[in-house]
Amino acid sequence: MKEWLTNLIDKIAEFLGLGFDLTMWLCIGVVALLIIIIIAIAVGVSRKKKRKKAAAKSVVSASVQPATPAPVKAQPASAQAEVKAAKPAEKPAAKPAIKTAEKPAAKPAPKAAEKPAAKPAAKAPAAAKASAKPAAKAEKAKALGKWVVEQKSEGEFISLLSASNGEVMLTSETYVSEDGARKGIETIIKAVVSGEFVIHKTKNGTFYFKLKSSGNRLLCAGEIYQDRTSCENAVESVKRIAADSPVVEEVSEGEKYYEYTPVKLTDKAISDAPTGKWKIETNEDGKFFATLYASNGQVMLSTEEVSAKSTAVSGIENVKKNALAGNFVIDKDKFGKYYYKLRNAQKSIICIGESYKTVDSCISALESVRKLAAKSQIAE
Repeated sequence: MKEWLTNLIDKIAEFLGLGFDLTMWLCIGVVALLIIIIIAIAVGVSRKKKRKKAAAKSVVSASVQPATPAPVKAQPASAQAEVKAAKPAEKPAAKPAIKTAEKPAAKPAPKAAEKPAAKPAAKAPAAAKASAKPAAKAEKAKALGKWVVEQKSEGEFISLLSASNGEVMLTSETYVSEDGARKGIETIIKAVVSGEFVIHKTKNGTFYFKLKSSGNRLLCAGEIYQDRTSCENAVESVKRIAADSPVVEEVSEGEKYYEYTPVKLTDKAISDAPTGKWKIETNEDGKFFATLYASNGQVMLSTEEVSAKSTAVSGIENVKKNALAGNFVIDKDKFGKYYYKLRNAQKSIICIGESYKTVDSCISALESVRKLAAKSQIAE
């Protein structure tokens, strides 16, 4: 076969009239062709690798590029529209990268971080005031007391002002109806501002206050205190809480007045009684009041202070009349002691007696007052 191919080539060379060895040149041509083919294949492989690397780089750049969203925000509306239009083609690779990259980049921006920090610092005093106001209101509400209407007996009602700790601050005069007692609360509240507080010292050295209207009518009386300072502090507390304390809607059953039936006084009983004396006196404000003294000098009762001496003298006659009629009620103070109140026919208080440890002592005292008041004369 080789010889046949060689002879064929030689014959072709003779036919073409070539003067060289054709076989040798054909071999050289084949080798050159093979070299060219190998070089072409190598170049093609190299170009293919370069295209793959370029494609890989473009994918990486597409996923990394959304991590800088600031320029995207600064783009004009037309550029944003173009970006939105281009987004659908990038959905598979771009969406997850945009969502995770935008949030961290937007929050740490310096301006956005500075404003929230600056505002609370500037509003701190206002916030403190706002929180202080509810605290002050809560403190005020906590410090207030309450008004309560109590029924003492059939057809007799009083109003009480209690502090936040339940301590009774004052007790009103007696009213014939619940409505009267509630209206009396309004009268007392007005008198706290426009009326007069009078501090009275008892024969036992204790103190209590009375509140009078601008027309000198006795409206209510405070509890017993061991010293004047405590009594004065109670007056200040009443001034502070009276107007704002709520009124309880329900009527309470108060402690009943002690059952007292006056003894019928005969002329003989009065004439046989020891003789005391009435004395018109003045207080530190220059007001007049009448005091009833027993024969041993013990104070039995005192009338309310008035502006004129003649009015104080008239008050003695009012005491005599109602004492003889037995218009007394016996009540109990916060220390458990008993004291009497002398009232007129309308159940308004004329005067308040001293306090006693037992009911019997209190009754004995008021019966003595009845006799002494009727028999005693005014001492000059």
